[in-house]
Amino acid sequence: MSVPKARLLAISAVLLTPQFAVAQVASRLEAGAFITDASGQAAVPVSIWRVAPAAGFRGSHGSVSASGSAWLQNQNWQLVDGNIGGTLVAPTVYGVRAELIGNASRAFDDRSLGSDQLDVQTRINVQFNKKSGAWLGGGVARPWRVMVVSAVDLLSGGAWVDVGTATITTNVTSFGFTKIAESDNGGVGLCPTTASLGSIGSIGSIGIGAAASPMAETAPLVSAGNCMHRSTVTDATVAGRWNLDRFELAGEAGHRMGRADDVMHDSRNWASGTVTMWVAPRAAIVAGGGRQPSSPARGIPSRTFGTLGMVISYLTPTRSSVPVTSVTAMVRAFSASPAGDGMQKFTVRVGGVESVEVAGDFSDWGALTMVRRGRDLWELSVPISSGVHQVNIRTDGGRWVAPPGLPSMKDMFNGEVGVLIIRF
Repeated sequence: MSVPKARLLAISAVLLTPQFAVAQVASRLEAGAFITDASGQAAVPVSIWRVAPAAGFRGSHGSVSASGSAWLQNQNWQLVDGNIGGTLVAPTVYGVRAELIGNASRAFDDRSLGSDQLDVQTRINVQFNKKSGAWLGGGVARPWRVMVVSAVDLLSGGAWVDVGTATITTNVTSFGFTKIAESDNGGVGLCPTTASLGSIGSIGSIGIGAAASPMAETAPLVSAGNCMHRSTVTDATVAGRWNLDRFELAGEAGHRMGRADDVMHDSRNWASGTVTMWVAPRAAIVAGGGRQPSSPARGIPSRTFGTLGMVISYLTPTRSSVPVTSVTAMVRAFSASPAGDGMQKFTVRVGGVESVEVAGDFSDWGALTMVRRGRDLWELSVPISSGVHQVNIRTDGGRWVAPPGLPSMKDMFNGEVGVLIIRF
């Protein structure tokens, strides 16, 4: 292993050991049919059975996650993709937070070759309020067993906003890397003329879009008609996620910018979507499909896919997150409605938690545990008199906060409480 690879691996390993005070555990298992069509380039079966487990741990100082997938083909299981990553998080100061992110991954190339990559990134997050924020970051990635010669320079930025029960995220990511290009024998290509290649040296023959063979590291790097080419590709994406009672809708659309020689026509635009229907607090049916763009730095082609399966969350249900968020910020809504005979029914919408509690002057500030009625729906009926009351909620035994949508005030301990007006 080369020195740069060893350094990246060491940094990634360090990121996998954050401190997990007040850690949360999330895990899920997805199984079902997977259909793909890689425009005639693939050795992947047209229809296969796919299993994809995932698990994650999140603490006050960082997180670690792992995921993978395998499919059943000809009565044999084959490991396909895998990713393990970690994040170290600095304390938030005036809404600004720094993150150090590391990942190690293996992606299956549809031509029966694997592509490995290590990447390290830093990111600065700015949270404007509980419903919006932005981030800017950069880093370096090192793929190998592909035609990329240099490390990949990464620069990304984006923003997110919560609109009701939906989260909208925009992201722009730029990739810069050096690859081995092949001249166009029929006309103008990426390489200089043969006469000018003498100053470059000799490079082994690896064409555009082809993955390097295991012997590529020991073969000569340039041959006649081939040269080193610097590529810059920029992806702009818009993604959204909506929580509607038992349903979750997620979608993404993107556009790739770059030279025609660097961006394949079938990866200029793409879109995909997923529908999740929770049939039980820990079980859901998932259906989705769309188009995935190619990965130019890793030599993985684009493909159209479709999937239908079942998800089981055997620990805390997982949930997609935006770069700046917290458990309390994930509380979507709070409401109180008459339940008859001097009772009020409190309703809270929050996903990805194991417990929700409410407390107020009506309970002498004793914690009352709410009842889960759906994956992200919690309810509790309490006796309460008409008038002005103070109320707080908390999730998973965390910090007490004022419920969203209610006016708040300072209490005698300089904390915030929600103000609830009850009229019968």
